[in-house]
Parts: sequence; structure tokens; C-alpha cells
Amino acid sequence: MTITPVTLVKGDAHGSETDYRDNLPVNMYAIGRKVMGADGYLINYPGIESFATGLGIDRGASYNEKDEAHYRVSGTRLLSISSTGVVTNLGAIPGTSQCRLIDFYSFNTQGIIADGKMFLYKSVGGLAEVIDADLGSPIDGVWVDQYYFLTDGDYIYHTDIDDETSIDPLKFATAEFMPDPSLGLAKSSDNKVMVFGRYSLEYFVNDASDNFAFVRVPTRAQKIGIVATHAKCEGGGGFFITGGRREEAVGIHAISIGSSSKISTREVDKVLSQYTESDLSDMRMEYRMADDIAFVLVHLPNETLCFNDTIAKISGLTSAWSILSTGVSTATATTYRAINGIFDARNSKWIYGDKTNTNIGSLNNSISTQYSELVEWLLFTPLLLLDGQSINQIELATIPGFATANDATVAVSLTHDGITFGREWWEAYGAPLAYGKKFIIRRLGYVADIVGFKFRGASTSRMAFALMVMDHD
Repeated sequence: MTITPVTLVKGDAHGSETDYRDNLPVNMYAIGRKVMGADGYLINYPGIESFATGLGIDRGASYNEKDEAHYRVSGTRLLSISSTGVVTNLGAIPGTSQCRLIDFYSFNTQGIIADGKMFLYKSVGGLAEVIDADLGSPIDGVWVDQYYFLTDGDYIYHTDIDDETSIDPLKFATAEFMPDPSLGLAKSSDNKVMVFGRYSLEYFVNDASDNFAFVRVPTRAQKIGIVATHAKCEGGGGFFITGGRREEAVGIHAISIGSSSKISTREVDKVLSQYTESDLSDMRMEYRMADDIAFVLVHLPNETLCFNDTIAKISGLTSAWSILSTGVSTATATTYRAINGIFDARNSKWIYGDKTNTNIGSLNNSISTQYSELVEWLLFTPLLLLDGQSINQIELATIPGFATANDATVAVSLTHDGITFGREWWEAYGAPLAYGKKFIIRRLGYVADIVGFKFRGASTSRMAFALMVMDHD
């Protein structure tokens, strides 16, 4: 008899290009904590419960600290959402694409960039469009040193310091480190404007110059850029971007002052390679820190990738990636529905809009459903070479007894070729108050060569799995 511990953090597969591929967990993420012989365990990504109802597909949000207000563009309307979910319609915002709201506000106004236009909202005075003839068609912006700082893709420019609705035609400049378009803007932790090109990153600092008030910081420039305006997010004292250098394929990187590091693995790069840069033009990224775990969500056209920055620092990049989805079947599951999350300080909730309808929801760690709908999760093991042995039993370390209903079941199936999986065995994960329940499946049979396992489920109950132990001889 041989006892073999088997990780569930990442599985193996055979790809159609005659290659070994990773089978990433779906709707699960890893937590680094030594438990029952394992270095960590996997748990369901938080569920979503209804919080409010918007007026369209979500296009962007901001928690405005000055106003102590949650603003969100839903369809073609700017909304204010109270701490209890009461929705107030503040005015019309044109277009259908992602808007710029987060951290785009001053002491006087909440700024919104949408459909090549700029709007300013005042809690006393309402919503108004900036109609200065020199505004052009902005695609991104930040607020810094009492200026709204903007880019239209070619030029960088800013409002007048004493008038947020005025653009002086002399207050224009360009990012000149490389001749690439200026796709996006951000503000660094030391109050410098970051101008992201397709293959470059430049920093500008306010030196109160006549006309254009900012000057380049030439020693800060980096040869790395973003693939789309919203292919960036701030978190953990730095930034995360999707893009790369001129001589590289598109990847995902962490940016800090003066340096960058690639965080996408070979499998994630293969996912990204399915798309042209045009396909990625509306992609979005966002950051969430909760329960001492830092997540980066990368919203692609057909997938939502989840990077666990905390586990990456403990166990490495290959343990840090998973996929988030919506639905109960691998064949019909769609990309993760929640988008544009903000932390509402008034109720300590993470609030998200929806990619497909008017839902506005809050994350809930105690459930695994999304708006009361079941969501499938998947875990895989590496391929194991048994070479003529039989599997007597497998046992998974779980946390039984906390299931909220009797629907907490798990399907187990085997692959002997790294591509297709056979029939499924169903086993109860647990039931309410059944704290002594063990998850064991016996007599899985003879293995001629290799074997891999798949575990899947979809229940109202949240589940957690640590190490799998296989008994074979």
C-alpha cells in the first residue's frame, strides 16, 4: 500500500498543440495556511447577493470619499446608491462602453469620462457636461493638484486650476519617451501622473510651469505599456497592467516605481494569446483586498482571470491563478458577471455592477451562489503516473458540518489521457452539523498508465478542500 498526497491547486492537461497545459481551478481560490499536512487549502470564491437594481449594464463606479457617496454609471444614467441600496437617478451619460469614475474626482466635483465626453457632477448643482471647444475627445483622466489631467490618446492636457470646466489650448503636451499612443492615465503613490502608452510608461510632476503645468520625470520612464485604456488597476502600493514591451506578446505585469515584473504564467499567456489587441480594447482590470487576501480580476471577452497576489508571494505564481465564471455547466458557463467593484465605507461591503443586466450586488463570503443562482466550481489534480497500479481509495480533507443545505455534493471523475474524463462518482460533501463527515471514495480501479482527477460541484453551500490523499498499490 502506498499513500500519496496530491495537490488540488493546479491540474495538468494535454493541449491540442501537443503540449502540456494547466487546468486552472474555477470559482475557487487558494489560502496559504498549513492544515492537515497541506500548505494551504482551496475555497469557493464569494457569492453575490442582490443589493440594488440599476438602470442598465454597468459601466463604471466610484466611492467618493469627499461626498461619502457611491456613484455608478448604469446604462445611460449616473446613479447615486445609498448605503441601504436606494437608487437615485442623477442624469444622463451617453454611450455603452466603460466609463472613467474611480479616483476621478476633486474637492468640488465627481468627474466622469464617457463616450469621448467629460461630465462633472456636484451634489449641489447636479450633472453638467464640459463643453469647452478645446476638450476634444478624452478617453481617460486623473485628478491631481487641483487639475483634471486628461488624455485623448494623442495629447495630454489639463483643466485650468481655477475652473474645472475650462481647457486652455496652450495647456497641451505629449508623452515623448516613445512614439506610441497615450492610452491611459493614473496617479502614483507619490503624486505623479503616470501616462501609459502602448509600449511606454512616463511620469509627469507638477512644477507650476506656464501653460502646461507639468514636466516629465525622464529618469522614471519605463519601456512597458498597456494594451487598452482600462487594462490597469491600482493595488498593493503599485499597479497591475495587461500589456507589455514592444518585443513581447501580451502579458500581465506588476508595476512599481522604476521596475516591473511579469505575473502571468505560461497558461495565462496562452489564454491571452487567443485574442487580438483589438479584441482586448474593452478589457478591464480591478483590485480587491479582503480578509488579508489581495485579488486582481482581469476581465477578458470570454474569461475572467483571478490572480491571488497574496498566495503568489507565499507559493509562487503557478498557485495564484484561477478562473471566475457564472453558470452551472462547463459547456454553458459564461464569464464572471460582476464588474466595477467598489468598497462602500458606509456599510463595509464590496458592491459590484453586472455585465449583462441591471443587477447591483454585494459580495457575501457565506454563500457561493450568484443572485440565488447556482455556480459551478472545478478543481483538478496533476497527472499521476501509476503504471499498472490500482487506486484503493482517495480522501479529501474538508471542513464538514457547515453546509447550509443537503445539496452539498461533489462529482469525481478520472482522466487517463489528460483530455477526456470518464463517468462521475457522486459523494456527499457534508450536511448541516455533520462535523465528523469524511470525504472518501473507494475502489476507483486499475490504472494502466496515467491518471488525473476532476472534482466539480454546484450547491448553495460553500465548500473548502485541502489536500487529497490517494491510497494505491
